[in-house]
Amino acid sequence: MQSRCLPGQRCISHPTPVAARQTPLPSCTPRRTRLTELTTSSAARPKVAPEESEVVERLERSLHLASSEAQQSFQHSATASASRPSSKRLVDEAEVLHSTFKHRVWVYGATALFSATLLKGLSEVHTWQGAVNSAAAVLAAYFVSDFLTGIYHWSVDNYGDGSTPVVGSQIAAFQGHHQKPWTITEREFCNNVHKVFMPAAPFAALCLLASPWTPAPVDVFLSVATFLTCMSQQFHAWAHMKKSELPAVVDRLQDAGILVSRKVHGAHHKAPFEGNYCIVSGFWNPFLDAGGADSSFFRRLERFVLARTGVEPRCWHEPDYSWQEAPDAPVQGKAV
Repeated sequence: MQSRCLPGQRCISHPTPVAARQTPLPSCTPRRTRLTELTTSSAARPKVAPEESEVVERLERSLHLASSEAQQSFQHSATASASRPSSKRLVDEAEVLHSTFKHRVWVYGATALFSATLLKGLSEVHTWQGAVNSAAAVLAAYFVSDFLTGIYHWSVDNYGDGSTPVVGSQIAAFQGHHQKPWTITEREFCNNVHKVFMPAAPFAALCLLASPWTPAPVDVFLSVATFLTCMSQQFHAWAHMKKSELPAVVDRLQDAGILVSRKVHGAHHKAPFEGNYCIVSGFWNPFLDAGGADSSFFRRLERFVLARTGVEPRCWHEPDYSWQEAPDAPVQGKAV
């Protein structure tokens, strides 16, 4: 059905009004007629050759099959996403994250021994001079414990293995920590620190037994220094947490440099893990790492060990990513 464009009329073929044209144009089909023709049923369309019809059917089947597969894939992805933890970080299902009775016995038992030695020392402070000496002992313990954690951290990072007596589990734990550093932030307190408190418990008992014959400042120093060294594993965990995850007081202590911060400790987690070992405050790191990769305190110490034992430290080689921390309690998995 055809008609000519009337003056002032617009159509889909000639959008400019006829009155504005200089020359007559051929007739066009109005919009309604064109739409009607486009929506006519397939029965009114001209028939195609059998070969073309077969090709069309094959294309339709292929499209239908592809659509079904895409829908199934989408449903599978949606189901997997629903069952997957929201965080990108995962903790291995074999990881033990909760505190057991055994963990608590070691941690609280050793803490009780440290506390008894400390209280014995403080009970003997009766003068201002004694108070100053005890305060100096606490301050010295704070700095010495940071240094000791650096030496200890360096040793377990570079020597021994999981079968090493007494500290084998700690060696495996530190090596596994390099592979999955976030796991430490998900451990309950006693679970996290018990491996450090266990070997310290006999020393704590020895300090308490010797306390009747030791001066008060010595009791204060030994108990505080050893306790802070053990607690460094928790300071270490806090250094892996975001500020929003930290207790307010810990956040302030990190900002003040009293406890090791995320930024300070983060420098250690760069392969081959050859520096920034101190994890109480990190105060000693610049001094122990001074001189660069070849002349620092730890590189000289490693050459000394090599000369005496013939053993090279792990940080001289590419990291071994096959380390696994053996669980020591009923398996409990957790996602973060």
